[in-house]
Amino acid sequence: MEETANEKFLSRRRSAALKGLKIKDERVATLKRVAAILQKSEINRTAEETEILISCSDVVKEVNLRQEKRHRVKARLEEVEDAPEILEEKCIRLAAAISRATSLAVYTGAGISTAASIPDYRGTNGVWTRLQQGKDIGNHDLSLAEPTLTHMALYALYKARILKHVVSQNCDGLHLRSGIPRTLLSEVHGNMYVEVCRTCKPFREYWRLFDVTEKTARYSHGTGRLCHTCNAVLQDSIVHFGERGNLPWPINWNGATRAAKQADVILCLGSSLKVLKKYPWLWQMDRPIHKRPSLYIVNLQWTPKDENAVLKINGKCDEVMKRVMSHLGLEVPQYNRAKDPIFFHAVRLTSNEQHTTSQPCLEEPPTIVKKELSEISDQRLCEGIAPQTKEDCISPKKITQTVSAYPAPFFAALPFLSMGLPFPPMYMCPQLTPLFYYPFIQIPDMNINMPKPEPACTFCMENEGSLTCLYYQKETDTSTLIGSEDTKTLVIHTDSPIVSAKNPGWFGKGYRKGMKKKR
Repeated sequence: MEETANEKFLSRRRSAALKGLKIKDERVATLKRVAAILQKSEINRTAEETEILISCSDVVKEVNLRQEKRHRVKARLEEVEDAPEILEEKCIRLAAAISRATSLAVYTGAGISTAASIPDYRGTNGVWTRLQQGKDIGNHDLSLAEPTLTHMALYALYKARILKHVVSQNCDGLHLRSGIPRTLLSEVHGNMYVEVCRTCKPFREYWRLFDVTEKTARYSHGTGRLCHTCNAVLQDSIVHFGERGNLPWPINWNGATRAAKQADVILCLGSSLKVLKKYPWLWQMDRPIHKRPSLYIVNLQWTPKDENAVLKINGKCDEVMKRVMSHLGLEVPQYNRAKDPIFFHAVRLTSNEQHTTSQPCLEEPPTIVKKELSEISDQRLCEGIAPQTKEDCISPKKITQTVSAYPAPFFAALPFLSMGLPFPPMYMCPQLTPLFYYPFIQIPDMNINMPKPEPACTFCMENEGSLTCLYYQKETDTSTLIGSEDTKTLVIHTDSPIVSAKNPGWFGKGYRKGMKKKR
């Protein structure tokens, strides 16, 4: 009896499944037939076809909805440019917003690097678009790429103290090469010129002059080279689709989160935002709408954040930023290879490592003496240290001469000292503008015999006027000198690994998990 009951049950399930498949096949056939009829004009339709459309009104409605959705998706993929007069008006509005911003955060995508002959992904001629069409993506030598006008415009905004942080989805390293310090940069998908040792605590980082991802892939990040300290296999910093980026540098999710909280204006350049939209803390979605930062988007295609933007500019990034910087009255500097930090901070390959790569190297500027660079690199490698734990130049004495403080101002002994000020108030010096006034209000050194601070990195001192290195994170701003006075060695301590309060995970899963715990 039990076997008979089971057989009957299975038979009923089988017949129900067959019936469902039959109904589904009939509906699919009806949808195809109605779609074919709707493609004809009303004049060419027969009486029988007209009766089918009348009897299947619900199917006709579904076919029309599908067709509208298909057209909408196709329209979103099209690249649209604003008319010149409209573009100029929008650029003026964007320049006004940037000038009023107290904390500007910029989110960039592949669109800002297309002018450097690096293809984007979702554009009409992008990598993924061509792959979907079955076309060849071609060969692109990224070693020939240089920072574009947009990269240098962002560097100018940083120098003007307007730009506070850049969140980049690009792996080309052009933001870092343009001169933006790494503390103000989050390369959330990694950097193709950076490989790290995850075994060292804190982790060590190696800059290279070539693409380190030649032998790496998804879930396989070994580059084939070894750490100079612990002999562990070095790994690239790239975050592939579906992976989690947990490196404190160059990914720097902590810096991106802090910048998003403090930002009052967010500018998105050349990004479809289909990935960044998944990270809600970048847009402060937990705040009320009126308390969120103002959003401005520059992109040729549609983005999912267009409805939330104060202004959407359909234009090329270089053209838009050129107009905006002109309205702001800021000059966009030309890219200079001699001031590219990658050539100074990169670790050269030893003779035993030459076989580990076949990628073309970046062309070094002629002003850099290769012999001196090789001596610095060999010295680092012999001592078994990464570049962030060793002095970046051999002769700091020449640089310290330029760091001398301003002499005591001529009014240092005047009666206003009784007011408790070592300098006159600005209203007593109406002939001095703030630009000329503030350099004179520095307090002179009381102890002449005090040793002058020595720069941690001569490159940053010469090009940025910074006593600390802007491209390798240090534990403190003050460095430790060891050894005798004649042979002093500057040791730069690296940061301990940053423990993120919330692990971003993939598409913000860690953030949502944290929100559930709070509730």
